[in-house]
Amino acid sequence: MYKIISWIMVTLMLPFYALTSGIELIGSWNRSEESKTNIVGAGAYFRSQGIATDGESYFFSSKTTLIRTELDGISTINANLSAIPEELSAFGIKHIGGMSYYNGKIYAGMEDSKVWDYPIIGVFDPETLELVDYYIMDAELITRGMPWVTVDPETGYLYCMDHSKKPTMILAYDINNGMKEVSRVQLSKTIPSIQGCEFRDGFMYAATNDETQAIYKVNVHTGESEKIIDRNLLGGEGEGMTFIEKDGKTYLVAIDLGTIFINTFIREYEF
Repeated sequence: MYKIISWIMVTLMLPFYALTSGIELIGSWNRSEESKTNIVGAGAYFRSQGIATDGESYFFSSKTTLIRTELDGISTINANLSAIPEELSAFGIKHIGGMSYYNGKIYAGMEDSKVWDYPIIGVFDPETLELVDYYIMDAELITRGMPWVTVDPETGYLYCMDHSKKPTMILAYDINNGMKEVSRVQLSKTIPSIQGCEFRDGFMYAATNDETQAIYKVNVHTGESEKIIDRNLLGGEGEGMTFIEKDGKTYLVAIDLGTIFINTFIREYEF
């Protein structure tokens, strides 16, 4: 029965795969990904915000859910379809954003969208995908919610920024010291609409939803940044990113919502 239902669902989705794949061909000459996976329908919703990895699996967030998949990005291992507990709903939290895996935990930006009173760092168990801890941050300093966080695995410092659309300052907190603030660094220039970040070799890489859905390399000590990739996604919305080792190579993996918002692409860029 399960196979029959699966076959029916795949058959029903075929026209949408064809449509979104056809749209994707427009402007494909101007994109530089090494490979991509197109996920259509409900699966796209569950992969619509952030992405993180423990090196053996992927974690994806939507506004209210977390799922864990194999490294194909498709095969689901586990899911929490109600990942915001009542304790945080009481603060108006209704959005899980960009996230990062560190030391056996998932750290995620969580926010009361359009209100911005409670920027929250949520800590999730990667096996159960349940919330195990959280931190309410300073809303006067972090002025437009907490759309993403990332962790430098070399230091255990968690990074976020003071404004999600036009940030001016990089903020760092020590996970291993009660999320104590450790630094504030001015950005040399605004990196607009950051959707998710990840560290690699001491540098922070930021995936954005700017005009070209670009990815930037950021020095968190000096605030200097440089653009390294224009994703050129033809509309839609650029979302989060992570890094993965595969076949002896390092890949930058970024996700985006398709032009008509019924699909998600998981794109791999050789790094």
